Formats: sequence, structure tokens, C-alpha cells
Amino acid sequence: MLDEATLSAPQREPRSSLAGVGALAAGIAWVTWAVVNARTHGGLDAGPSVVGERVARGGALLMAAWNVLLLPAALALDAELSPRAPERMRVATLAGVASLLFWAFGGATRTITPGLEVTYLALSAVWWGGVGLTILPVRRAFGVFTIVLALFAAWDAALTAFEPVPFGLYMTAAPKLPLAILWDFWLAAALLRARRVE
Repeated sequence: MLDEATLSAPQREPRSSLAGVGALAAGIAWVTWAVVNARTHGGLDAGPSVVGERVARGGALLMAAWNVLLLPAALALDAELSPRAPERMRVATLAGVASLLFWAFGGATRTITPGLEVTYLALSAVWWGGVGLTILPVRRAFGVFTIVLALFAAWDAALTAFEPVPFGLYMTAAPKLPLAILWDFWLAAALLRARRVE
């Protein structure tokens, strides 16, 4: 994923494959959740009282899935990027894995509290920021995109921490969700392309 020498390492093929397919599936889970939530007029956010227990359970499963499915990608990114910035990637990967697990747990159990939301948003900002800064020299467009996503996640965390805030101000963090979905697909393409090169 970084350069020709890194891409040609045969021991990385299974990791890139699993990580790429996982990132692709995570993006699909995100899109599915967003479509169902839009079709139910925000019903997945509202819960079982609006959409029924079965649909609410499905939404919770999708939320857990898009996080758990990114875990192999987080580990693959760490393996690829750690040689460039070991300390930064150690912190970023730890933050990323913790963020994904917290969000998956909160989604699966339908227990996302404001404190938990601020925590996983802030941790995701650290993860994306670390990945973006580390990959920037070798994959500029993806690095810039990842840093922008990190900034939106940090802004979302800050606004969530100080709720209630005016709706118009809160909407300034809204691009984070579509950017995160695009990031999943972009990452999947990069990882699967790296596998083909191997």
C-alpha cells in the first residue's frame, strides 16, 4: 500500500485481502444502515418504539458490523505504516481499535450514551489523524482525505461533548458520516489493489 517494495511482500497478501474485503463490507453496512434510516425517517436513531424490535435489531447489527469489519483494516494499516512512524501508529492504531470496539459495543447493545459517543468520536479522530499524517507522503490524496475526516470527527466529538448546541452548528459536523463511508470504500480499494500487486 505504501510503495512497490512494501506491496511486493508476499506475507502481506492474506492480511490485505481480509482487510480489503472487511473495509468493503463495512462501507456496505454503513450505506445499508443509512438507507434504512432514511427510509424510516430516522427510525433507526429513534429505536424500537418507532421501527419495531426486528428493524431496530437489524440496525444495531449493521452499526456493530461496520465497526467490527474495519478491525482487520486497522491492523493492516498499522502493519503497513508502522515502519514510517512507529510511535504515532502505535497510538493511532490503539485509538482506532478502541474506537471501533466502543462504537460496536454501544451499537450492538443500543447503549450509546453521550459520554461513549464523545469517546469513540475522539478516538476515531486520533486514529484517522495518525493514519492520514503517516500516509500523506506516499498517498497524498488519501492522506489529505483522511486528515479532513479526522478533523470532522474531532469537531463532531467537541460538539457532542457540549450538547445541546444549536442545530445549525451541529450540522457543521454532518459531513463526517458520508466522508467515513467514502473512506471505507477508498481504503478497501487501496487494500484490494495492493493484494493484486502482490
